Amino acid sequence: TQRSPSLASAAIILLLTGIVAVASAAPYVGQFTQVEFSTGLLVFSILFGGLIGAAGVWTVSTILVYVLSAVAGGSGPLTRIAANIGWASLPLLMVNTITTLTIWSLSYFGTLPRISLTQMQFPQWLLLFNTLIGVIGYLWIGYLLTYAIHDARNLVVRRSAVIAGIVVVIPVLNAAVNLL
Repeated sequence: TQRSPSLASAAIILLLTGIVAVASAAPYVGQFTQVEFSTGLLVFSILFGGLIGAAGVWTVSTILVYVLSAVAGGSGPLTRIAANIGWASLPLLMVNTITTLTIWSLSYFGTLPRISLTQMQFPQWLLLFNTLIGVIGYLWIGYLLTYAIHDARNLVVRRSAVIAGIVVVIPVLNAAVNLL
């Protein structure tokens, strides 16, 4: 018998992904406000923001895959889709970690570029770096998601790949538009 992926470990992957993504903004807090945040409040904000972000991404992705795969003739439990999506998102944890470590390193060495709320624009080299890492990560997610959908919804690989492509094209296009 085939063992189902763990829903709890998928949740942990997505929670860590969200936390790491939100943590990338921490070095910029001083640029946006003169208010001094305590370490405790900053940590709470990162954890809570990561939780909300992860829950949102997971919910939207799971519903999108469930609906698209149902239209394509797939069948299988919603919990298995949710677990497989969580595990297929593992490359996003790595992408977010690379981006966050880059921003934190720039901050540590005093070379973090200044940005404003009205013009959230990174320098071109950092934008290109983040876009390249993001596109590679989402292509990897698309590959993993293809087989995650195939496994969870009993669809042929080709149909699963089309659905995975629809899911990952949105963030890839978003990354590409940021270069303009």
